[in-house]
Amino acid sequence: MNRDDIKQYLDFYNGNKEGIFNHFTARRVSADVPRDDRFSIIDFYFQNDIRVIQDTRINFTPTRFEVTVSRTDTGDIHTGFTDEVKQWLRSRNFGGGRSFWEALPGYLRTHENYGTLFLKIFVKNGRVSVQKMGARDVEVVTDERNYLDVKKYIFTWEETHDLEEGGSQVVLMREEIDGAGYRRYADGRLIADDSHDFGFIPVVKIIREEVEGSPYGKSGIVDLIEAQQNVNMALTKRAWATKYNSFRVWAPKEAGFVEQGTAIRVSPGSLSPIPIEAVGGDVDLTSVEREVDDALDHLYRLGSAPRRLKDDMVRAATSAKALNAMLEGLKRYTETKLVYLGRGFEELMEKYLLIRYGTDAVEVTVEFPSLDREDPDYVLSRARFLAESGRLPAALAELGYETEAKRAKNGEEETAG
Repeated sequence: MNRDDIKQYLDFYNGNKEGIFNHFTARRVSADVPRDDRFSIIDFYFQNDIRVIQDTRINFTPTRFEVTVSRTDTGDIHTGFTDEVKQWLRSRNFGGGRSFWEALPGYLRTHENYGTLFLKIFVKNGRVSVQKMGARDVEVVTDERNYLDVKKYIFTWEETHDLEEGGSQVVLMREEIDGAGYRRYADGRLIADDSHDFGFIPVVKIIREEVEGSPYGKSGIVDLIEAQQNVNMALTKRAWATKYNSFRVWAPKEAGFVEQGTAIRVSPGSLSPIPIEAVGGDVDLTSVEREVDDALDHLYRLGSAPRRLKDDMVRAATSAKALNAMLEGLKRYTETKLVYLGRGFEELMEKYLLIRYGTDAVEVTVEFPSLDREDPDYVLSRARFLAESGRLPAALAELGYETEAKRAKNGEEETAG
């Protein structure tokens, strides 16, 4: 992937004003305008709607799913392998002593912002472990005749190493992973060469959206940048209009007071060398406000995210039907993304079983929960019916509560994991 493009995406997500301003002026300020005559970053106004949209997309993605392992010959569920995979997901082998479920939010953020999630699989101390690899500096080496046939992954990053004599040094690290092993370099020097006999490249690549002719996925930020800059343009124009409308426009009382081409700067509290009078001000800003509103509406529609979800929910009185209608675009967007995420996580677990047990005669299925929101009144009435029928545990489960027995069982499973 292009490092400069990734940096630009992160500038917009993190709200880096300088980076956003440079992109703005490069696209909207003519190169013929002298640098001293261009407006400065101080006069540039922006708001970080891209982060709001991206976080909305990320937070709407389910962080739980059901896993089943089936036999490929009969299609029957393999209970033993299913339980084994679930226990592995709860284990602390997914980087930083975390379980898969604890690492998942970070996976989803990388997937959405970078467009591609890379998960490295390796064996450490006899345990199959997973590490999320940096997506900013990665090269996917493919067959020159087929870009989908990956031959090798090359990950590059910088590390700061302490020196024995004191101080520190920035070292350029590189790791190459292929179907034969892992090779790690420090400033071009080979420092580790570990082979494996997995029979596949131990990296799972999960894209967000396909890019024709490329092995990389498409970032969710890239299509929002231009619309965000339209919003920033409207915000800047509104700020200028508000500022100069309150100050008003001033001019010499008579043309004879100044020679043609003379520049006079006037600001609040300053003394004018010539008689001046107010000739403008009190401008109707309705059109400017409409421009801001239209630009924001377009940006959020483009991002498939509701712009005023809290206010709309209050007006809808939390009706599930109304809420589902408001979230329709976001649901459709997320459903498309879940196709790639589900298949990627299935591949991760299938490779785990292949490494752990040497079997490829199984198929893993990931099933995400429904994205539709149930009507709370309907859920409450259903729970009340179950309780009145003497089925209290089922009623509590309907409301999202666990019984003591179930909590104890889950506690035992976590301990075992």
